Amino acid sequence: MPTLSTADLESSLGGLDLNVPLPQFDAANVLDNPLDICRSYLAEILCSLIECDPTVAYNSIQPSNNLENGDLVIILPRLCPGAKVNELGFDLQKKFPPCPLFGLPFLDGVHLRIMLMPETLPRLLLPFISDRKEAYGCDLNIGLNDSLLPESGRKRLVIEFSSPTITKDFEGKHLRSTIIGACISKMHQIMGWDVTKINYLGDWGKPIGLLGVGFEKFGSEEALQVDPIGHLLQVNHKITEEFAPEEAEHKRIRDEKGDTAELENQGLYAERNAFFKKMEDKNEEAFAFSKRVRDLNINYYTQLYARLGISFDEYSGESQVSEDTMNEIEKLLKDKGICEEKDGALLIDLRKHGMKSGAGIIRDRSSGSSTYLLRDLAAVLERSRKFEFEKMIFVVAADHNVHFSRVCKILELLDMPGLANKVQHVNFSEVSKMKEKLGAEYQPNEIIDQCQLAMLESLKAEEEKAQLLGDLGEAAKRMGINALLAQELSARRGNEHPFDISGMTSFKPGTGPDLQYWYAKLCSILKQQPGNAKLSTEDYDSLAEEDHANLLRVLAQYPDVTHAAYRSLEPATIMAYLVSVTEQLAFCFEEAKNNVTPAEAALYEATRQVLENGMSLLGLTPAVQVGQDL
Repeated sequence: MPTLSTADLESSLGGLDLNVPLPQFDAANVLDNPLDICRSYLAEILCSLIECDPTVAYNSIQPSNNLENGDLVIILPRLCPGAKVNELGFDLQKKFPPCPLFGLPFLDGVHLRIMLMPETLPRLLLPFISDRKEAYGCDLNIGLNDSLLPESGRKRLVIEFSSPTITKDFEGKHLRSTIIGACISKMHQIMGWDVTKINYLGDWGKPIGLLGVGFEKFGSEEALQVDPIGHLLQVNHKITEEFAPEEAEHKRIRDEKGDTAELENQGLYAERNAFFKKMEDKNEEAFAFSKRVRDLNINYYTQLYARLGISFDEYSGESQVSEDTMNEIEKLLKDKGICEEKDGALLIDLRKHGMKSGAGIIRDRSSGSSTYLLRDLAAVLERSRKFEFEKMIFVVAADHNVHFSRVCKILELLDMPGLANKVQHVNFSEVSKMKEKLGAEYQPNEIIDQCQLAMLESLKAEEEKAQLLGDLGEAAKRMGINALLAQELSARRGNEHPFDISGMTSFKPGTGPDLQYWYAKLCSILKQQPGNAKLSTEDYDSLAEEDHANLLRVLAQYPDVTHAAYRSLEPATIMAYLVSVTEQLAFCFEEAKNNVTPAEAALYEATRQVLENGMSLLGLTPAVQVGQDL
């Protein structure tokens, strides 16, 4: 655990010829973020040069998005609204006092850019990272109910992700939801939130009714014992294929504004609806079938997620929503005049309430059964009562945007605006090439199997790099999963990306294997020269060389990066940052001598720690069994 106290920090800063005590700013977290120390001193300088509110001065200082453009940026219009930017910038440049932390600022349009002093940075940063270790990049204060009162307890996040439909294939969007959702969970955990992870299965409704009909026609108990999920998928594919002509005819009649009631009362439509109605009525046989299918899927998926290093606190699902809660929601809707009956269905015409999304159906017209919308409304209400959360996140593909906007709008109409404001839909592009690459009727475990096989071949082709990674078989298992996770997390949520097994398992920059290689390389170096030696003044001075200094500047950014990723819920921010670390590390190794100095070892240990923290946040396993030494 970190041991650095404010007193310890100020003692260290005094040794760097900085004024102590540290300048105090409410937004600064100097025990967790070294750049906040720099921002605090810089804001104090600004306040000494011009008449400025301290909070405004601090908030005008932003991180740079490019090392060539400095480490910190003062946004002049934000510092002094209405001032003449050029005059203000030149005046600040002229008056800027000497400070061990900063070089002289330079003006760039509306920005005044600041470089950290390469002579001071290693003395500040290396002990800081060494003290924080795995906590570097965390900020547990954010998740407190009251940041000034640690005993006030932590905020509660309920996050729902993965959520496959148990009658259907595990699609690319379910994989992305699983991986992105797990990462967003960790983002909140390192920021101090109390996180409950829920997998809300699509385990109810007419699709289960159709599977029940299909199992009566095509099911085999023997085949179910041998391969439960594979057999259920085969049955579902057969019955879905048989049902397809009726579905197409139903769509044709509906599109022509005709009456679909006659079609729904015969054939597979009627059989499906009847089976589902039995499930809702708790018919012993039908309900037992649905529960059995659910239990088989939970057992299967639990093992799948374990391979990915992901777990859930609760397996919920549509079948678990209380009928009483659904009836409560329905009664509220009726009492407030929000819903209406139309063509036998109970629905909400959301156009009457300012939305363009049309009707939200609460009860199906043919059977009166509950709908996905009603069950989700009830699920939100039940979770708010059970967990008393401050925030609930749904990590679901963008094809559900309309659905979640309806959920929030209806909660507002039910006079629950506070609850509606706590619900957040984190979406992502549902476009995936996974099915094209894996073929039809694949099972989820095959995704991982193929990645691990491809990783083994990649390791065989990269003998020099593979030597650092220990036993090839074990390395391929671990790195195949890392490759898959890294690919899914490298693309921003809204972007489409290819499902490229060959590309993801290569050692190209930006891949999981490349990150693993650099981590293993650092471990191998540090095995020979540990990075925990006490450094002399001369040792620190040697790190002022450009490539070493630039690597330190990148490492200093990590807490800012984790905060930015937490605010935007974009895992790709972390992935891009880790790539920048390895890119800068490569420059250091280009100039490396045969023998690693104690100062370089300390720098490499700090780099290893930051890579480990970032990879762990993404769900990648950084640990390696270091093979041949360098």
